[in-house]
Formats: sequence, structure tokens, C-alpha cells
Amino acid sequence: MKVGRCMKSSKWKVFQIIQFILFLVVSVFLFVRKVDGSGAENTFDIAFLSFSIWLGFYLFLLALEYGIRFLTVVVKKEK
Repeated sequence: MKVGRCMKSSKWKVFQIIQFILFLVVSVFLFVRKVDGSGAENTFDIAFLSFSIWLGFYLFLLALEYGIRFLTVVVKKEK
């Protein structure tokens, strides 16, 4: 039983690491690009606004993932 739990935990950690790396890559891209999607110059203020929206989306996804993981752990403990 412990092997299965460890395997699932390991896959979870790998997924979280890949997701964080993807977040970092997109974040760097948002600050490095010279022109944003609408063709406007990418000033620091615009880059920071884009990053804030990206961060909010990322945190929303993390909250969903951890909420679902928490619920699955609680349901499994009840069984």
C-alpha cells in the first residue's frame, strides 16, 4: 500500500515541478518581449500587469489542484 502512495506522491511532485518550470518560462517571456500581443510596446508597467494576471491564473490553478488533492485524501481516509 505504501508503494502505491509513494508512487502517486512522486508523480504529483514531478507534475508540480514541471508546472512551476512552465510558469517561470512564461514569466520570463512576459518581461523579455519587446512588443505585447496587441502590438504595443512592452513597458515595465505593462509587463508587470501581464505578469500579475499570469500569477493570478497560476495561483488559481494551484488552489484548484490542492483543493482536489485535499478532498481525495479525505475521501480515501474515510474509506
